Amino acid sequence: MRKNWRGLLVLFILMAMSAWSVQTGPAGPLAWHDDGPLMHLRVARTLLALAEGAGLALSGLLLQSLFRNPLVDAGLLGVAPATCLGGLLMLLLGAPIAWLPLAGGGAALLVLFLLLLSWRRRSSLAAVLLMGLALNAVLGAGLQLLLSALPADRLAGAWGWLQGSFAEAHGAAALVLLVLVLLAYALVWRQHRALDWLLLGTQVARSAGIDSAAVQRQLIVLAAVLTAALVSQAGVVGFIGMMAPALVRWSLPGGHARWLPWSVSVGAVVALFADILARLLVAPAEVPVGVISSLLGAPVFLWLLIGQPAVQR
Repeated sequence: MRKNWRGLLVLFILMAMSAWSVQTGPAGPLAWHDDGPLMHLRVARTLLALAEGAGLALSGLLLQSLFRNPLVDAGLLGVAPATCLGGLLMLLLGAPIAWLPLAGGGAALLVLFLLLLSWRRRSSLAAVLLMGLALNAVLGAGLQLLLSALPADRLAGAWGWLQGSFAEAHGAAALVLLVLVLLAYALVWRQHRALDWLLLGTQVARSAGIDSAAVQRQLIVLAAVLTAALVSQAGVVGFIGMMAPALVRWSLPGGHARWLPWSVSVGAVVALFADILARLLVAPAEVPVGVISSLLGAPVFLWLLIGQPAVQR
């Protein structure tokens, strides 16, 4: 029982934060037996926050392990701005906002193709990272151009989505996303021993009988697809993918068998907390969740960058 007290504590915190999230909003607390649309919206929003936090942390842990750098997250691959660019392009063409996830996913697949092409040419993680940085620069400029061209009546909704928001959560979509995150977690869990070996270097992993190139390629694809799904549903919620796994790796010795469950749990808690703050700070108005997550994550990033140079494991 003593060995499991931390896990039980995190489970209790997740349940408490979820209950707090369902009861938070401009209309105040609701009766738990309420079956109205407001309760459905809050439950969907809570499920979306759980999926986003867990998924971003999982994707971040994957990339931090592959690149062996605690300051890496999925934002470096260019998938997030591609997803946003695809969504904004559909808005500019007059499509309804409900089409944003589909258009964003299509743009993200194009970026994934370019990342795999750079891998095929070089078979190097450095080449993938450089391609991602280049795509980030180009796509970021494209985003600014599209924002300046959007009609005023669509600009507010697009800007809110770009900043990260769970306000437009839909129960079915949130549940599908949560299932996708759980499936991704199961796939990563099957490779957790390979990830432990890859932390020691590709040569060491090969000597242990691991096809390091295949594992790296598969996990980069998984991280990119997961990031595209997350961004298409809630926009860019920054720093959680870096902050949660980096703190877990710094505070817990061991390997991915411990880091995986702890990272997704901490990511879910942070996302829930950020969403609750977003609804409370300037109520009845709302701050974008991405702004709150950046305020929470930026100090951690600076601490890891300046104060903890040896955080890498």
